[in-house]
Amino acid sequence: TMRGTPIRGRVCVVGAGINATRVVIAIAVRYGDRRRQFEASDPEQEELLLDYGVHQRRLLPLLARTYALHFAQEVVAADLHAVATAAGGDEVEAETAKRELESRAAGTKALGTWHATRTIQECREACGGAGYLAENRFAALKADTDVFTTFEGDNTVLMQLVAKGLLTGYASEFEDMDQFGMVRFVAGLAVETVVEKTAVHKLVQRLRDVLPGGDEWDQEAGLLDPEYQLGMLRFREEHMVSGVARRLKRGIDGGMNAGQVFSRVQDHVIGAAHAHMERLVLEAFVAKVRALPDGDQKVALNLLCDLHALSVIEADRAWFMEHGRLSVQRSKAISREVSSLCRKVRPIAVDLVDALGVPEEMLRSPGLVGPVGTPRESSVRAAAERAGA
Repeated sequence: TMRGTPIRGRVCVVGAGINATRVVIAIAVRYGDRRRQFEASDPEQEELLLDYGVHQRRLLPLLARTYALHFAQEVVAADLHAVATAAGGDEVEAETAKRELESRAAGTKALGTWHATRTIQECREACGGAGYLAENRFAALKADTDVFTTFEGDNTVLMQLVAKGLLTGYASEFEDMDQFGMVRFVAGLAVETVVEKTAVHKLVQRLRDVLPGGDEWDQEAGLLDPEYQLGMLRFREEHMVSGVARRLKRGIDGGMNAGQVFSRVQDHVIGAAHAHMERLVLEAFVAKVRALPDGDQKVALNLLCDLHALSVIEADRAWFMEHGRLSVQRSKAISREVSSLCRKVRPIAVDLVDALGVPEEMLRSPGLVGPVGTPRESSVRAAAERAGA
């Protein structure tokens, strides 16, 4: 049974955080589709905010990440149900499944609530002065969700829990092992075991296989291949995990106590956990899209999935360049592609926030999205264009 564990609480907290994010991204995108500012391309009419490239860059990757985390949360909820309702079976396997769920729930809670805090602030700023009016809900949503980054577990501590699972392989003493015990545990292993488990050298070959041109990493072809995107995140994760293991063992072998070793390696520990969770989130998104039947919905979610994946790589391009996985040319190509994907998502952006399923009555921001039932300008404009107006 799962009673007495913190897993359920963390699942509920990240669910609440993602729901709040859905509300604010819906408000900000719909406002950007209504509000006009400055004469940019038409001397007769000011430009819609969401038609500006920088506004798209501010909001649309956050929309894509909201979808990604929603699908990642679905996986956690399904795993929770499976573990909670499992009967019989191998006890060791059941215990391992529970530990993996504990780790995944902790990491998803951390990423989801950090995303909520960031998105609420960005959406609030993207709505200008109106975003700071109490009637438009941003202040209340921020006040309600800020605590989520520490509620049911401080996010940084939870990421250490994720790293502990990665490094110990969910050993039998996983639950009771503190950070110093983790250091001693890893130091007692043959580092080659951890390295072989991560199999970085095999991953490099797999990455080369999905890119045309073999060792040529600077070609633009392949950026939208989900295997390339997943391969990049897997490489980062596995390289970081094996690097942490080496550092821990080197510190212990050098005569340092476990506390000193952990303190010096802690930034690498948290980095490995982040890399692991980002990979799981993208895998959930890719799996969701692949399971859809061919059609408009799949095309739209493919755009969002590509936007999310390349935004994640772009955000950490310095690391990928430092480790030889990204050339300068390819890094620039990724930035160009992110901007291109934003432009492609723009015409369906309001449809995508509508698809998040936030009831009109829950938006309650008349100053930003208008009263319930207000038609959006892009729909009116599209209808007029179709009618030949």
